[in-house]
Amino acid sequence: MLIAKGQFAEAISQPQAAEKLQKIAQLSTKAGQLSASLQRAKDFPSQLKDYTLFEIKQMLQNKDFSLATEAQLKMVKKLLEDPERVLEKMGTVR
Repeated sequence: MLIAKGQFAEAISQPQAAEKLQKIAQLSTKAGQLSASLQRAKDFPSQLKDYTLFEIKQMLQNKDFSLATEAQLKMVKKLLEDPERVLEKMGTVR
Protein backbone atom coordinates (compact mmCIF):
# COMPACT_ATOMS: atom_id res chain seq x y z
CA MET A 1 0.00 0.00 0.00
CA LEU A 2 2.85 2.41 0.81
CA ILE A 3 4.49 1.68 -2.55
CA ALA A 4 1.22 2.48 -4.33
CA LYS A 5 1.19 5.86 -2.56
CA GLY A 6 4.73 6.61 -3.72
CA GLN A 7 6.28 5.89 -0.34
CA PHE A 8 8.69 3.28 -1.61
CA ALA A 9 11.39 3.89 1.01
CA GLU A 10 8.90 3.72 3.88
CA ALA A 11 7.52 0.39 2.66
CA ILE A 12 10.79 -1.47 3.09
CA SER A 13 13.92 -1.10 5.16
CA GLN A 14 16.63 1.39 4.19
CA PRO A 15 19.10 -1.30 3.00
CA GLN A 16 16.37 -3.00 0.97
CA ALA A 17 15.30 0.33 -0.54
CA ALA A 18 18.87 1.19 -1.49
CA GLU A 19 19.35 -2.23 -3.07
CA LYS A 20 16.11 -1.96 -5.07
CA LEU A 21 16.95 1.55 -6.28
CA GLN A 22 20.41 0.40 -7.34
CA LYS A 23 18.88 -2.52 -9.27
CA ILE A 24 16.40 -0.17 -10.98
CA ALA A 25 19.25 2.16 -11.95
CA GLN A 26 21.26 -0.77 -13.32
CA LEU A 27 18.33 -2.07 -15.37
CA SER A 28 17.77 1.46 -16.73
CA THR A 29 21.37 1.90 -17.87
CA LYS A 30 21.76 2.14 -21.62
CA ALA A 31 24.63 0.53 -23.47
CA GLY A 32 25.59 3.98 -24.78
CA GLN A 33 26.30 5.03 -21.19
CA LEU A 34 29.14 2.55 -20.86
CA SER A 35 32.63 3.97 -20.80
CA ALA A 36 34.22 4.67 -24.17
CA SER A 37 36.83 1.96 -23.60
CA LEU A 38 34.09 -0.67 -23.21
CA GLN A 39 32.26 0.59 -26.29
CA ARG A 40 35.46 0.15 -28.28
CA ALA A 41 35.63 -3.52 -27.35
CA LYS A 42 35.93 -5.88 -30.28
CA ASP A 43 32.54 -6.61 -31.83
CA PHE A 44 30.68 -4.13 -29.58
CA PRO A 45 27.24 -3.82 -31.20
CA SER A 46 26.83 -0.05 -31.45
CA GLN A 47 23.26 -0.55 -32.67
CA LEU A 48 22.38 -1.40 -29.05
CA LYS A 49 23.62 1.89 -27.58
CA ASP A 50 20.08 3.20 -27.01
CA TYR A 51 18.84 0.03 -25.30
CA THR A 52 18.73 -0.57 -21.56
CA LEU A 53 19.88 -3.65 -19.69
CA PHE A 54 16.22 -4.48 -19.08
CA GLU A 55 15.46 -4.33 -22.80
CA ILE A 56 18.50 -6.43 -23.66
CA LYS A 57 17.50 -9.05 -21.09
CA GLN A 58 14.03 -9.09 -22.66
CA MET A 59 15.53 -9.65 -26.12
CA LEU A 60 17.54 -12.58 -24.79
CA GLN A 61 14.56 -14.05 -22.98
CA ASN A 62 12.37 -13.71 -26.07
CA LYS A 63 15.16 -14.94 -28.35
CA ASP A 64 14.82 -11.74 -30.38
CA PHE A 65 18.02 -11.52 -32.39
CA SER A 66 16.74 -8.99 -34.92
CA LEU A 67 19.15 -6.25 -33.73
CA ALA A 68 22.13 -8.30 -32.61
CA THR A 69 23.31 -11.87 -32.31
CA GLU A 70 22.81 -13.82 -29.12
CA ALA A 71 26.54 -13.51 -28.38
CA GLN A 72 26.44 -9.73 -28.82
CA LEU A 73 23.39 -9.39 -26.57
CA LYS A 74 25.07 -11.52 -23.90
CA MET A 75 28.25 -9.44 -24.17
CA VAL A 76 26.38 -6.15 -23.69
CA LYS A 77 24.36 -7.68 -20.84
CA LYS A 78 27.57 -8.68 -19.10
CA LEU A 79 29.11 -5.25 -19.69
CA LEU A 80 26.07 -3.49 -18.25
CA GLU A 81 25.80 -5.80 -15.25
CA ASP A 82 29.41 -5.44 -14.12
CA PRO A 83 31.43 -2.89 -16.12
CA GLU A 84 34.15 -2.55 -13.45
CA ARG A 85 34.91 -6.26 -13.54
CA VAL A 86 35.14 -6.23 -17.33
CA LEU A 87 37.45 -3.20 -17.21
CA GLU A 88 39.67 -5.00 -14.69
CA LYS A 89 39.87 -8.03 -16.97
CA MET A 90 40.81 -5.73 -19.84
CA GLY A 91 43.59 -4.32 -17.65
CA THR A 92 42.35 -0.72 -17.78
CA VAL A 93 41.43 -0.39 -14.09
CA ARG A 94 43.71 -1.21 -11.22
